Amino acid sequence: MPADTQLNGIHFMLPTPFKENGDVDLAPFKRLVDCAAETGCTGVVGLGVMGEAHRLADDERLAVLDAIVEAADGRITVTVGVSSESHALVARRTKEAQEHGGTAVMVSPGRMAKPNEAVLYRYFEAVQAVATIPIVVQDHPSESGVNMSAGFIARLNAELPGAQYLKLEDPPTPPKVTQVLALTGDNMAIFGGLGGSFLFEELMRGGSGTMTGFAYPEVLVALYRLVSAGDIAAARKLFYDWVPYIRYENQPGIGLSIRKYSMMKRGLMDSFTTRPPSPSIDGPTQEELDDILSVLPEIPAV
Repeated sequence: MPADTQLNGIHFMLPTPFKENGDVDLAPFKRLVDCAAETGCTGVVGLGVMGEAHRLADDERLAVLDAIVEAADGRITVTVGVSSESHALVARRTKEAQEHGGTAVMVSPGRMAKPNEAVLYRYFEAVQAVATIPIVVQDHPSESGVNMSAGFIARLNAELPGAQYLKLEDPPTPPKVTQVLALTGDNMAIFGGLGGSFLFEELMRGGSGTMTGFAYPEVLVALYRLVSAGDIAAARKLFYDWVPYIRYENQPGIGLSIRKYSMMKRGLMDSFTTRPPSPSIDGPTQEELDDILSVLPEIPAV
């Protein structure tokens, strides 16, 4: 069955704002979600790696989820990260996401001592057993420690009715887009990630959008619309114009802090605090980032 197109487009991966004392700060979610809605994003994604979900207590997770759903107010979709190392817990989180108003759930494999497809399949099967909303399979081996082949992903898509979407973050991503689509056709929609680093190429290969915490989602919305309209030359130029910032933002380790700093400079957050042991950027990095931010290219109205 062809994948539902309701999620096609750009999804803003939301950070979890923290106060300088380390407490969760729910107030900025309204600004963050408004930014996504007003810039043309299809939806937002909460409680993912970008949201430091693995550093949140259970009560904090639900408070964050409720704040996001309330801010979205039906204007845009809300995809909820529910990943866990436990089959029972990932199922519980899936039910919570549904009960609290999520549009879809995003599921990455939990770390396993000896990853194997039999156990991995049962993990996703546990989600499908309780899911009444779509499932976004997250393929992010650098975070999960689990490699999923294109064939295994296609099996999930064929055998689990909710697994219509893939968040592909296993570089090199463009070839894997081609591989998965060759096996699934229009039955699976593929979204990029990784800060939008390969979004132009992913879209040219048949990708359906991206789910990323890139601090300027309107750039990715414009890129998506240009490609969709067939204006490839303009899309290519826009992407290449922004590569210097994309490159700098997507640094391993400190990328989250860089994104939070950029969002703070945009007025979307009040602090760029991360929750330890997530690293924070140092003074010289802030100066380098300020220099890049001072020369950002214009974003075309599309």
